[in-house]
Amino acid sequence: MSCFAFDRHRCCRTFRALVLGSSVLLPCAAAADTMTLQAAQAIALQQNPSLGVLNQKIVALQHQSVAVAQLPDPHLSFGAVNLPTNNFSMNTMQMSMLSIGLSQTFPPFGQLSLKGREVRLEVQAAKDTLAGRSAALILLLQRNWLETVAVQKEIVVLHTQQSLAKNTIQTTLAAYRAGRSTEASVIEAKLALDNLQNDELRLRAEYQEDTARLAETLALSSPPQVSVNWPQLPTPPSLAQLIAQITAQPLLRAAAEQSAEAQEGVRVARTAYLPEITLSTAYGQDFAPGSPNWLSVGVNLSLPIFPSDRQDQSVAAAQAQSIAAQDTYDEERLSLERQARAAFAAYLSNQNQYQRTRTRLVPEAQQAYRATLAAFVTGRSNFRAVLRAQDLVLTTEIKAIGLRQNADISQAELHFLANNAQGGRA
Repeated sequence: MSCFAFDRHRCCRTFRALVLGSSVLLPCAAAADTMTLQAAQAIALQQNPSLGVLNQKIVALQHQSVAVAQLPDPHLSFGAVNLPTNNFSMNTMQMSMLSIGLSQTFPPFGQLSLKGREVRLEVQAAKDTLAGRSAALILLLQRNWLETVAVQKEIVVLHTQQSLAKNTIQTTLAAYRAGRSTEASVIEAKLALDNLQNDELRLRAEYQEDTARLAETLALSSPPQVSVNWPQLPTPPSLAQLIAQITAQPLLRAAAEQSAEAQEGVRVARTAYLPEITLSTAYGQDFAPGSPNWLSVGVNLSLPIFPSDRQDQSVAAAQAQSIAAQDTYDEERLSLERQARAAFAAYLSNQNQYQRTRTRLVPEAQQAYRATLAAFVTGRSNFRAVLRAQDLVLTTEIKAIGLRQNADISQAELHFLANNAQGGRA
């Protein structure tokens, strides 16, 4: 019996979704309709809704950065002053008048410019977050793409393996007719072929699930056709280069800008120790005969003389947020460096294992099968050894595909970590 089902458990599927109709040929046979990974990446960056949400957040913050740096609106006032309560007449008493006034409040010195700078830092952090999310979306797409290619490669391997199984059946049947084998051996050979055909059906369903998930990621109305060839991924930098430039990674830049924004928030909070100033002026019309009109001006100051329960608390809260933002940055940097080292080690390991498996183990397994089958024909080997050799060819070729897939995933992760794009979709 094939041990194919065991090998399929070596990694977790990233995507599961809708199912397409089955096909006799490979699902990517229609070359004219085949989509490239580069084209899929461009579509994802243009059409994925989550990036559109971040873009609109950036637009909103840009407008907000202008608004918060403006003076508050002036106040216009109308009033009747010093009216006699016995008749409410405007012309029987001096000082009874109608007035119109204007006042303007000025926040503590420097507060508006600090608030504007604080929001502008938030805008830049949002842009870098968008760049990081865009890179993460591409990484997710590449993972699913590689999984889809691997499934198609495995279907090809199963076709080849079914040819070996049919050859085994014919050889076993000939040996049975010649009296050198048993009927049970023929049945076991047929069972091995049936299991391979079941494995192929399962793989085709998995291919349909993966392409349906691709359609969801790309916001397409129907699943794309994916090439059976491995995509060309960017060559990763050395580990030393990667660690040196990790601070330029968009998500880490966003964390640094959020830390700077929190520090600006501390400066904004400290301006509350300064008084808020309101300038006002009013003109009064006196209706009593012979009385002049009146002009009033004034200055109003807030008195932050009890700061312990308000200003001190606001500054302390802002300082705590600043410390937390810096800790978040440090945690993110350490996490990215750890991911870079782990991905680089996995990349080298899987690349070396893949090259050895493809160039040595697969040919040796195929040679072992041919030798075992020949030995069975001449009576120098038993049928179970033929099945084991046949199964070894399958497991070795499937292992080679898995190693190539894992190496390419690590390579994509390294490109994501080295990504220093200056922004996402505009």
